[in-house]
Amino acid sequence: MQHTRTTYGIASLAVLAGFAAACSDSTSARTSASQLAFTTGPALGAHADAAPITIGGHTLDLSAVTLTVSRAELKPAASAVCADDNEGADDNRTPSGSASADDHNADGQDDCGEMKIGPTTIDLPLDGSLVAVPADAIPAGTFQELELRLAFVRLQGTFDGKAFDVTLSTPVRGDIQFATPLVVTAGTATSITVTVPVATWFTNTDGTLLDPSKLNSTPSLMSQFVGRIGASFHAFEDEDHDGHDDHDRGGHG
Repeated sequence: MQHTRTTYGIASLAVLAGFAAACSDSTSARTSASQLAFTTGPALGAHADAAPITIGGHTLDLSAVTLTVSRAELKPAASAVCADDNEGADDNRTPSGSASADDHNADGQDDCGEMKIGPTTIDLPLDGSLVAVPADAIPAGTFQELELRLAFVRLQGTFDGKAFDVTLSTPVRGDIQFATPLVVTAGTATSITVTVPVATWFTNTDGTLLDPSKLNSTPSLMSQFVGRIGASFHAFEDEDHDGHDDHDRGGHG
């Protein structure tokens, strides 16, 4: 199954950013290649279709989860100032993909490096495998955080046997701290894996199972759901592409 596809027909996404330079003397030093990979991890079991989620007598059976990634940006610190850090920055791009005058903060400061990966639509592999997205070279430096922005999330499956096909147009932003800082060396390829534990999105604050078909008609559910998505991501260096943190001494990296 082909898990990724680049979407060109969505006008609001067609002008998204190129790669911003890191704020250091090494801004001209780029790695030879980079990769951003996604996995749902083991949360959904061997196969989502064969392992539905059942809580309180209700059953959610996911068949597809699709993410449209609009931006992936590395920050040297959580407090770093990015030239495009305003929430509406994605809409302030010129047709060539460069930043407009309004897209930069007042003092022109930019401490961040953007991985140009999209707009890219990713069909998450629900069997726990990885799907990779090629990205532009990353500036050399040390990074503490990955900021990930999603423009759309599409959910397909059944809830108590009733089919749903729901697209969330509410933007999602995840500020993901690396457990071990990511050190990027000039001339060396860099790979980052993001774990997306989809199953955790669907438990309401009261412990009940969420019916996805109610999201777009219930603002309170939507707000909680978007918050859970943004808080669920985990990112780490994964040069051997095995879905485990390379720096986890007790793990598989």
